[in-house]
Amino acid sequence: MTGRSLIDRVLDATVAASFDRTGFARHARRFDPDDLDVDLRGRVAVVTGANSGLGFAAAEGLARRGAQVHMLCRSRERGEAARTELAARTGGDLVLHLVDLSDPASVARYCAAPGCARVDVLVHNAGALLSDRAFTSDGLEVTLATHVVGPLRLTLGLLPKLVAAPDGRPARIIWVSSGGMYPRRLSLARLAATTGPFDGVNAYADCKRAQVVLSELLAERLDPAVVTSAAMHPGWAATPGVASSLPRFHALTRRLLRSPEEGSDTVLWLAVCARLDGQTGGFWFDRRAVSTHLLPGTREPAGERARLWDQVVAWSGLPEPH
Repeated sequence: MTGRSLIDRVLDATVAASFDRTGFARHARRFDPDDLDVDLRGRVAVVTGANSGLGFAAAEGLARRGAQVHMLCRSRERGEAARTELAARTGGDLVLHLVDLSDPASVARYCAAPGCARVDVLVHNAGALLSDRAFTSDGLEVTLATHVVGPLRLTLGLLPKLVAAPDGRPARIIWVSSGGMYPRRLSLARLAATTGPFDGVNAYADCKRAQVVLSELLAERLDPAVVTSAAMHPGWAATPGVASSLPRFHALTRRLLRSPEEGSDTVLWLAVCARLDGQTGGFWFDRRAVSTHLLPGTREPAGERARLWDQVVAWSGLPEPH
């Protein structure tokens, strides 16, 4: 991976010219195509929210390389349609599971179900951006449950399978965050709020910030020779979620948005690139490690990080890794 040119540094500083499709085209000039030339036969990948957008594109990339891909989707109808399309495109082994990450019972059933004995790649992609505050059956705000508590619950529930890969290569956990988290400072109080004004975009961004911190904290607790954890952001990508949840943004930027395949490129790269074995805790954009803080005042105190970990583990109801 080579250094950035002066023009890249100038354009990347504008954000818009970095997060859009022109930014991807510039960054892709430094990509090594051999990084994705990987045979995944015999390996198992789990992708949440795999029926559309970035999750669909990531599932396709993994299936094309021979992995058995477990698609975790909330809707049977959309999940079946996506599985059928992916099977036709790739000829791969795709398994649909109905899982709602915001529902602890749904996640528990999936983790306890018989099936594959190993998980080599776990992609946390499923998301929700709500216009009004809503709660799960166990009293958590749905955005928090879908992006933060549910993914950690799934990770801890699948941990025995993540450490079970017999070929000596570490399993990989990948968190699909968002550049929208950059203006937000980690706040457990905001994440846990059940009353007061609700802004769905800010709640989403707060959870995306929390995902990045959780990835770092998880990396500190797992042996990188066995399981690694990384977070990434996809830039501005044209997905059904963006179109439905942010219609004005989508209308203004649709000609500049990345394709789902471009947005998910770094997900696939983090999942398969052999040079990344043992690298953990990083935050990535277009196959490059980047800062998690671009704006002043967004760094959280260590105590807030510790409180986040303790609270999310408690919400998950599962023991933390040791």
